[in-house]
Formats: sequence, structure tokens, C-alpha cells
Amino acid sequence: MKKLLIFAILLFQVGIFANAQTDENQKKLSRKERKELKKKEAIENKARLLEIVNNKAFVLETHTVFDRYGMSYNMNPTTNFVGLKDETSTVQLGFDHLVGWNGVGGITLDGRVTKFEVDEGKDGQPITVKFRVMGAAMGPASIIITIQSDGNARAYISGDFGERISFQGRFVSTEESIVYKGTPLY
Repeated sequence: MKKLLIFAILLFQVGIFANAQTDENQKKLSRKERKELKKKEAIENKARLLEIVNNKAFVLETHTVFDRYGMSYNMNPTTNFVGLKDETSTVQLGFDHLVGWNGVGGITLDGRVTKFEVDEGKDGQPITVKFRVMGAAMGPASIIITIQSDGNARAYISGDFGERISFQGRFVSTEESIVYKGTPLY
């Protein structure tokens, strides 16, 4: 037991020492160098996100949902998402501790993408993805996703009859995604 305690203390001290080293390296950079480094990282990350968008294989893992009145609701990102895989889009809304039509406490809607546009955004502007979806259960809908260079995104979904909802969360490729898809309607 003593050996385990000593090992834990040594491990903790090594962690503190390593953290102090990285802090010293950050302090050595001037303000201008840090700003340039941050800008370079943002450009690289934006290029990676743009590649994910152009592959048409992405998921917006939603942690917050907004209704048409602007009220926000914290959600579980594993069961709430907007996704696109090839020419099929999925919108899933699920509530924990409920049983819904999809088996995960809500509703899952699949649709075929009929129109797909990407605006890469200029210097510091977000990537904007616009597409139309037609599904048996959802009907025609427009989805607009704005993606920041840090990977945060917001999807605006509106139907042709005035329904509106928006999803906010983390934008990832389908390979990196942690979502669980329920049973879709129809």
C-alpha cells in the first residue's frame, strides 16, 4: 500500500513539472507569435473541416437545441444530431428517460438530399453548408449549417410550413462521431 501511495505522489509531481515546462514555453512566445500560431491553427483546422464537408460524411453532435422562440434545451450529444452520409441526411431528436418512436426517446427522420451548396467563407468567416432534404416523414426541409474553425457548429432546420429548430454542437466526421441512431420513421 505504501509503494502505491509513493508511486501516486511521484506521478503527480511529474505531472506538475511537465505542466510547468509547457507554461514556460508559452510565456516565451511573444503576443504576436501566439496570435500568428493561433491563426495558423485555425486555418489548418478549417481546411480539415472543409474536407469533411466536401466528403459529404459529417455529423453535428448536438449539445443544445433551440426552439423557434429561442428557448434553449441541453441535450445528450449521443442521441441528438444532424448528419449527412453521401446523399442521405438524418435529423434525430431524443430525450433521455423517455421512450419515443425511434427507441431512443424521440424521433429520427431520414431524407434524400436534393440540393447541396458549400460556402467556404473568407478570412475568419465560418463555413456555410446549405442543403434541401426530402423525406417521407419530414417532408421538404432546408438545413443550413454554419461551422466555425474551432469545430463548433449550428444547424438551422426549417420546413416549408414554418417549423423551425436549431441544433448547436460539435462538428465531426462520421468516423469520429459518437452518435447512436435510432429507428427512423418509414
